[in-house]
Amino acid sequence: MAPRERRPPPPSDIARRRMERRLASGRKSDARWKEVLEGAGRVFEQLGYAQATLENVAAEVGINRATLYYYVGTKEELLVALLHQPIEQMRAELERIVAEEATAPEKLVSGLRAYVLAMSRRPELFIFMRENLDQVVNGGEATDIKENADRWGRLLAQVITEGAKAGEFRDDIDPTVAVMGIVGMFNWTYRWYDPQGPRSLVDIGEDFIEMSLSALSPGR
Repeated sequence: MAPRERRPPPPSDIARRRMERRLASGRKSDARWKEVLEGAGRVFEQLGYAQATLENVAAEVGINRATLYYYVGTKEELLVALLHQPIEQMRAELERIVAEEATAPEKLVSGLRAYVLAMSRRPELFIFMRENLDQVVNGGEATDIKENADRWGRLLAQVITEGAKAGEFRDDIDPTVAVMGIVGMFNWTYRWYDPQGPRSLVDIGEDFIEMSLSALSPGR
């Protein structure tokens, strides 16, 4: 009698055991997990999220697929893990800025400078700008990412609204439309910005900030 083929455990058991391993290893502080995230960021940037595979990430990190599976089960999970913390931090930083005693133009400048600084320090944010998150990931942390990003946009619109009421910004432009236009300038840099070029992302951001202030000036 032929030996019975050993079947893999059901996906639910695999997912459960993977979660147990993560909790046991404390992956968020684990050096290898950090390497996995950094490698995933490079692969997603080079190949595009749609074309990238977990095998590509494993090769980039220098581990085999089985070792990578110890840390993560899908590339969707990797994308969420890459984006969750930086976007949450951006939202928290803008909340802090909005709560300050300052004029609306000062808050706008501080908020946009914090945004472009985050973009320069966390290049994985370009992946968020390029991908339609609603179509590629779902679940708790993915929902948090979307909510944090939406909250960030509403906060910036709040600054513009307050500035218009105070006579610091023009009042004939919808604040939400203004935010879409301003953020669109920054986000579109992923299409053309060259890190090896003559100007840094922060320098380019200062130009965008000046353009935003000029467009919103009540004297126009």
